[in-house]
Amino acid sequence: MAALGAAGVTLRARAASAAPFSIVYPHYSLEDRARAVFPLAVLDLAMKAAGAEYVARQAEVLMERGRALTELAGGSNAINLLWTSMDAEAERGLNVVRIPINRGLIGYRIFVIRKDRQADFDRVGSLSDLKALTGGQGLDWIDTKIMRAAGLKIETVPYETVFDMIQGGRLDYFPRGVVEAFAELDEPRHRERNLVVERRLLLKYRSDFIFYVSTKNASLAQTIRRGLVKAYLDGSYMRLFNSHPYIQDGLVRADLASRKIFVLDNPYLSEEDRLIPNKYWMS
Repeated sequence: MAALGAAGVTLRARAASAAPFSIVYPHYSLEDRARAVFPLAVLDLAMKAAGAEYVARQAEVLMERGRALTELAGGSNAINLLWTSMDAEAERGLNVVRIPINRGLIGYRIFVIRKDRQADFDRVGSLSDLKALTGGQGLDWIDTKIMRAAGLKIETVPYETVFDMIQGGRLDYFPRGVVEAFAELDEPRHRERNLVVERRLLLKYRSDFIFYVSTKNASLAQTIRRGLVKAYLDGSYMRLFNSHPYIQDGLVRADLASRKIFVLDNPYLSEEDRLIPNKYWMS
């Protein structure tokens, strides 16, 4: 159901007698549907657990993270829901659901590289070694600030352009969440490229996607929060997490236990984000 939603098909959760929530989230092209599948599945789970009826659709136009946050903060009708990385500055004035969607896996970063570059990364034994290479991130991503704060050299360009620049040798690596990297390279538009997931390194910092809700839709945020809390209590969230192909395929293929981990601080969390209970994070 969630996969269909990513392509723009209406999602519905049957339930109670209250008027259905009308949810509009940022546009995802068919090629990018993998990035929306699990958040939509979690949204559906939360709404059903809360006993709330809803209709969800994607917006008509593509928008980068910065614009999406601006639309939410301004009370625009263009979108009223966004899932993106937690960020103290971005969340000001918004209704925030402080339960990580992916149990923190967006902060477990593995690298998309050009296939012939693995030997260069085999020589990386320390964070100082990694600082000699140049990574890429999308526009307005908080991950850029986190990595730069750790001393890494990071350039920002539009999301799709990062893949082009890795392919062309203008960037060395593209840090992606462990559940994102393989799914993205499996997309048809990347299959003919000479790109792979690097085999041995992992950046780890406290971060994940959470739901941000428009200033005009506090009741929607409360409903999603109530549903997620209930889904954790009754075990349905963990059943989804432990069985969903998007999550489990990434974890199996990444083989986290075999990787050299560089732990980074995330100075851009709000105090409220720092207080999110450990039960909502992977250990």
